[in-house]
Amino acid sequence: MQQLVPEPSELIRVPELWFEDDNLILRAENHIFRVSKGVLAARSSVFRDMLSFSATDGDEQIDGCPVVRLHDSPKDVTYFLRAIFDSAFFEPPPAKTELAIILGVVRLSHKYDVHYLRRRALLHLDTGFPTSLAIYEVSGSETFASDGLDDALRAISVSSEVGASWLLPTAFYFLCYSDMRDILRSPYWPLLAALDQETTIVSYTKQRTACPPVLPFLRIPFTEGCTSLDRCSAYKEAYLADVGAWNMSDPLGSYRDWSPFESKICNYCLKKSEEYHKTARAKLWDELPAVYGLPAWDVLERLKAEAEVLEP
Repeated sequence: MQQLVPEPSELIRVPELWFEDDNLILRAENHIFRVSKGVLAARSSVFRDMLSFSATDGDEQIDGCPVVRLHDSPKDVTYFLRAIFDSAFFEPPPAKTELAIILGVVRLSHKYDVHYLRRRALLHLDTGFPTSLAIYEVSGSETFASDGLDDALRAISVSSEVGASWLLPTAFYFLCYSDMRDILRSPYWPLLAALDQETTIVSYTKQRTACPPVLPFLRIPFTEGCTSLDRCSAYKEAYLADVGAWNMSDPLGSYRDWSPFESKICNYCLKKSEEYHKTARAKLWDELPAVYGLPAWDVLERLKAEAEVLEP
C-alpha cells in the first residue's frame, strides 16, 4: 500500500501559489507550492523530464499530490513560479520590476530550462548593465533600482552562474566604485566564485588607474583659439586639484556634468575639452572588458545576441 507522508505542521503554504485543483506540490525548504504539473512540464524541459516518471509506492505526498523537493531558496522559487503562473507578475522591459526578482527568475529559468523567462530576465538586466556606452549614458532607462555595492555583487554572482558574461564589465565597474573594505565586508562577497573574487581584487586598482587617461584635457592649454589663456588654464588647474577618490573610482562618470566649466572657461576651451573627454571616454569604454579579464565588446555582444534570440 502506498505510504502517505503526513503534512508537517511547520510547512508554509505560499498563498499566491497554492491552487487547490492542481496536482503537484513543490517544496523549497519549509515552503510548499501547489501548481499544475502540466503547465510546469510545458514550460520547462527539466521539469517535463523530472515529472515523466510516474509516482511509486513510498513517494512523498501531501493532500494526495506528489511532492517534488527543490534545492533552491523559497524566495527564488516564489519569483520563478509567479513568473510562470501569473502573466502580469514579470513582464518584459520596459515594465519595471526588482533586481531580486530578476536574479531569482534568471537563475531558476536557466537551471530548469525555461527559455522565454531566461531571455526576459536577461533583457531586464541589460537595461542596468549595458554593453553600449550610449545606453550607459541614458539615465532612467533601467527597469530596476540598484543600491550599488551589494546589488553589483549579486549581479556578478548570478551572471557568472548563468553564463551571461556580457553583463560583467559594467557590473564589475559599478562594484569597483566602492571602497574595497566595504566590498570585503559585504555578506554577498563570499557568494562570488573564486575567479570573480580574484577579478575584483585585481581590477580594483586597474579601474582607478584608468582615470588619468580621461583627464589630460585639464592639463592641456588649448592655445590655438583660446580667448583667455591665463583664466582658462588657472581654472582647469584648480579643478584638477579637486578630482578626488570618487572621480578616480568612476572614470566614465567624471565630468558627465559639465556645469562646473560653464562660464568659467572660454567657449573654445569648453568645446575642445568636451571633445577630448568624449573621445577619451569612448576609448576607455572600448577597453573596459579587458580591465576585468573579459573578451572584447564585440565577442560579448555576440554572446548576448545568441542568448536573447531564444524563442519562447
